[in-house]
Amino acid sequence: MLYYWYKIAGILIAKNFQSKIDIEKELSRTFRVRLFDCDGLRVMTAFKYPAYMDFIRWEMIARSNLYKEIVLKGLAPTLGSQKIIYRKPLKRWTKFTLKCTTAGWDEKWVYHIHKFEQGGEVKAIGITRALIWRKDKPQILHQILSNAGVKDLNKRPPEWVLQLFQNDHDIIAGTIDDLTS
Repeated sequence: MLYYWYKIAGILIAKNFQSKIDIEKELSRTFRVRLFDCDGLRVMTAFKYPAYMDFIRWEMIARSNLYKEIVLKGLAPTLGSQKIIYRKPLKRWTKFTLKCTTAGWDEKWVYHIHKFEQGGEVKAIGITRALIWRKDKPQILHQILSNAGVKDLNKRPPEWVLQLFQNDHDIIAGTIDDLTS
């Protein structure tokens, strides 16, 4: 956990020396699979993928106008749900590229697609939805995006992305009968 907060602090400091980015464009970052990222010290373990996805989303916030609208105003960006599809493993000490694209948003959620690529091949894909909180209340996303200078406030995510999260509320509420069958 210390490494996680060390990395987030590094992102927040580095933003002062990097150019601003547009959240409507893809952000790409190269990482290396470290020894303790690995399961059995051989390939990257499943729990590390979400951490790398967090890092690139934090960089997107830090380097865009969202930093002023979210962090400096005391709001809390919070992950609501994520789906990860693993295709092939990332091996110890190898470099990989993580690409993050904002797929779209609605009145409450912002959706991101994360592609883990290596050697021109997709190794995993993570899709997330997140919202912005202030004092236990989700904030209206369109106002935050408008203040951050986003031009297309009606950028609807692709239907396949929305379908991934369609039953999340019912699953948590326990209203789906066949949860354990």
